[in-house]
Amino acid sequence: MKKIGIVIMGLLLSLNILNAQKVGFLNTQTILAQIPEYVSAQQTLEQLSNQYKAVIESESAKVDAAYKAYYSERTKLSDAQKQIRENEIISMERAVKEKQKTYFGEDGVLSKKSAEFMNPIKERVDKAIEKVSKEKKFDLVIDLSSIQGVVYNNQEADLSMEVIKNL
Repeated sequence: MKKIGIVIMGLLLSLNILNAQKVGFLNTQTILAQIPEYVSAQQTLEQLSNQYKAVIESESAKVDAAYKAYYSERTKLSDAQKQIRENEIISMERAVKEKQKTYFGEDGVLSKKSAEFMNPIKERVDKAIEKVSKEKKFDLVIDLSSIQGVVYNNQEADLSMEVIKNL
């Protein structure tokens, strides 16, 4: 009776092995780097970001200059004049922070432009990944660019080049 139980257990375990999931991996950064539209969009976004940074730096320099001028002249000013100048500087600082939020905030111009440029490209890549995964009958595909701690990967399971060919 024990022998039959062991044989049945062995058969069940071997069936589980046969039904093991097929796992592959890819690197979306490698894939995206091969797409000219992505590279162009990255460059455009970087230029836009640099323009906005220059505007913010210029405005911040004006605030610093106004503060330094106030600090050097404050002994000559009446209390009312000090208050007016301090309020002006505070108002300038707020305006710079608001402009910075408008450009770089979560719902800022740069974020919207990034979504506008990148979402169609990422959708294409996602469809190509799905197509390759289904064709190769992978149950699970891992993106190495989005996870840390991958210690080993078998290059035979890398689907990046297949996805690039599919695009």
